[in-house]
Amino acid sequence: MLKKISYPFSFLLVYLFYFPFKILPYRWCLSYGTFLTSLIFPIAKKHRKIAADNIRFAFPEYTEEEIKTLVRKSFHHMGILLAHTLWAPRMTRQWLDRYLVLDEESLKIEEETKKQGVGVVLISGHFGTWEILVQFLGIRMKGGGIYKKIRNPFVDWLLYKMRAKNGIKLVPVEESSTVIKMLKQGYWVGFGSDQNAGKAGIFVPFMNRPASTFVGPALMAYLTGAKMLYYSVLAGDEGKVIVRIKELGFVDKKLYPTKEEVLRHYTEVWTKTLEEEVALFPEQYFWVHRRWRTQPPK
Repeated sequence: MLKKISYPFSFLLVYLFYFPFKILPYRWCLSYGTFLTSLIFPIAKKHRKIAADNIRFAFPEYTEEEIKTLVRKSFHHMGILLAHTLWAPRMTRQWLDRYLVLDEESLKIEEETKKQGVGVVLISGHFGTWEILVQFLGIRMKGGGIYKKIRNPFVDWLLYKMRAKNGIKLVPVEESSTVIKMLKQGYWVGFGSDQNAGKAGIFVPFMNRPASTFVGPALMAYLTGAKMLYYSVLAGDEGKVIVRIKELGFVDKKLYPTKEEVLRHYTEVWTKTLEEEVALFPEQYFWVHRRWRTQPPK
């Protein structure tokens, strides 16, 4: 009961925090976001330690000084991520034309897939500036996304409204049957798939450790015949957003004798792709989340 009473006050605090990003110019929002995380950095001892521990596993060749430098860079990037997340509902096609950068190969993959007219399982992770992806999916494609409801209904309403601003069709994580229908109808459905899956996942190698990983993206491609694409959406210089696309293809059900083996293979494929991207741009991975919290029983 007490929690429910606190919901309106929590919402007010969230909205006051969000409001500057609703009115400031785009480049000012980026500066404001990095300013906020620079204030948080000295007092975020717990999260700095989590990041350092994760980086130590991922890059065992790094010196302690290199680890500290990467932790600081990752917090700076979190300021850009914060700004993009809260500014993103204001995105327009004109903004995309000015700031979005696709290399020739990525653009070719995207255009060819659009011509095929198939559903797309669009896989990304806690990497780069992923909330930007939510908005440009609504503008550039017949886009859909999966979201997890927040307990506070007022904050949930605000985040839903922000994410759906540019036309993306959002589906609660519990409604897998709706996602199947959308993929069969040609939607591009985004999956942010690198959370710790706990007991519900399978263990695949990721950054030198086994990681409990959801098979949802591979399963949806398996059930619907959708194409799998991996997207990195990276923060670039001068406010640019750089999109790198990797084609993962269609699920080949004949590749292995059992469904479980097929799903494991394609889960390993996209996880390996994410790992390769993180190795190229390590400062843009979200090192503070507990990706490896669940480990195989000894």
